[in-house]
Amino acid sequence: MDGKPDPIARRRRAFRRWLFAYPVATLAFVIYAMATSARTDMGEFLLLMVAVAIAALTIPLLALIDGARVGAIGSAIGGCLVGIAPAVLMFAGILEGERAYYDHIKQTQRKRVAELVDASARGDRDGVRAAMARLPAEYGPGRALCIVGAGSRGEYGERNDSDDWLLPEPDGGVPRVSAARLFDTAEALMQGRPRAQQQDVLAALLVRLSERQEALGFLPGWLRLWRGTQAEPTTRALAFATPRDPNRFDYCHLEGDADLARIVADSWHDGGLAAWVRAGYGFSPEQGPAALNGLRSKAGLDALTADGFDVGAALRRAEDREVMYGFAAQAPLQLDQSATPAALADLLDAYLRAGAELGRTTYGKTLCETFLDNERMQAKVRTAAPTPARDAAAQRIREALCPGGKPPARTSSTTTAHEDELSATVEAAIEEGRRQATELQPAQPAQ
Repeated sequence: MDGKPDPIARRRRAFRRWLFAYPVATLAFVIYAMATSARTDMGEFLLLMVAVAIAALTIPLLALIDGARVGAIGSAIGGCLVGIAPAVLMFAGILEGERAYYDHIKQTQRKRVAELVDASARGDRDGVRAAMARLPAEYGPGRALCIVGAGSRGEYGERNDSDDWLLPEPDGGVPRVSAARLFDTAEALMQGRPRAQQQDVLAALLVRLSERQEALGFLPGWLRLWRGTQAEPTTRALAFATPRDPNRFDYCHLEGDADLARIVADSWHDGGLAAWVRAGYGFSPEQGPAALNGLRSKAGLDALTADGFDVGAALRRAEDREVMYGFAAQAPLQLDQSATPAALADLLDAYLRAGAELGRTTYGKTLCETFLDNERMQAKVRTAAPTPARDAAAQRIREALCPGGKPPARTSSTTTAHEDELSATVEAAIEEGRRQATELQPAQPAQ
């Protein structure tokens, strides 16, 4: 021996050294991905992919440099390339193990949700509480009630409920738990919980009741349950006890007090609002416009005003969707659907007497233009000839929204009085210029 390292030993060491480069790098990247939000956050995922690409290109380069240093380039590169196979197998094995784990979690959660739904359908309150205790912590009582109140997965169609995958197999979309049993389930889930969680359950119950045709008869019962969750049982404010979580996105989550009035008004219209008033509740300024949007007759409005509802204040409240704009936009369809279309015309008359503004615009259109545009669109999709009563009511609404037979001059709800005055001054100056130009034209000689 001449003291030099054995060439075969050098090549073996270089081969073994780089054989594990790709597997170790793969393991490190997988652990990082599982320990962070790289699988759910697009920015972090793209950053991880860039790091993976850099590592994939850097490892053979480093192997080449190391092989040249020890005089075993082929062995170093060979070990690097052979290591790709165990790296791929390791990655596939980890993915398969993770998939099996999440499949197990999914099946376990489906089984527990099925137990909750079955106990609810039987009216077994003890079974409901026991099944609820076995659900993961992220499924609070409100979310659980929302799941129970849904139909099967066949119900969802285009709605894309985030808890769709938890529901039983499709059976035509028929709810598995009746409205009456939903009340039993809600009371079971509310028992012994803080006021905020109790109201969370009732909010989910209201959403599910609003989806059922027969549920108006259950609304007084819901209002009684809500009364029991209030710190002051005699208060006239139907409102959440604590601010709502702005980061929640589950299907039955309501964002604020106005949503309570909106669901009642949109689902049950005059009947729902009358039940609200009979239960001893009033409407906050935020809830007023939502209540008016659900009215369908002057009789419904009279019931609210008799209870002290300030119609004028609700009409003047600036919202993204103003009450009068909503009325003008929806009136053509409602006229076709209503058995008493004259009631809508009577309701408009009451709005105008209460101080509704005709010239106020939303989305750049006057109320008159909004109504006429939607009338034309409704005529295109109407499948049957309108009734005389419908035509008469539409004519009354047209005459009320379009004084003189044409839209009133446009104004903007966003302009100030000073801006409107300037606009009027400009128009007057233009008109005066036209008049003077006419007067200065030379007279035509007689023929």
